[in-house]
Amino acid sequence: MVKMIDEILKDEEMNCIYQILKKENNITSRRILELATTEEFEDICTGCVSGDSFLRAVKKMEQLGVIKSSLGKGGYRWELIAKE
Repeated sequence: MVKMIDEILKDEEMNCIYQILKKENNITSRRILELATTEEFEDICTGCVSGDSFLRAVKKMEQLGVIKSSLGKGGYRWELIAKE
């Protein structure tokens, strides 16, 4: 688990999503992208603001078993299931 988290923290887009979900978990894609542009996350989320980068990162994180998605009202929701 620690090795997997290290891999996520080294990847700019995955780290952005990981840090956001640590703060505010089980949120929509739209909310993640909103938070990525805030002052709190702007330094670590420079690449996450594009839709393509975001989709690649969440798919990889889901494959690693770090997050899970569910489709609900307002679109996809993302939940962090593995933490440091």
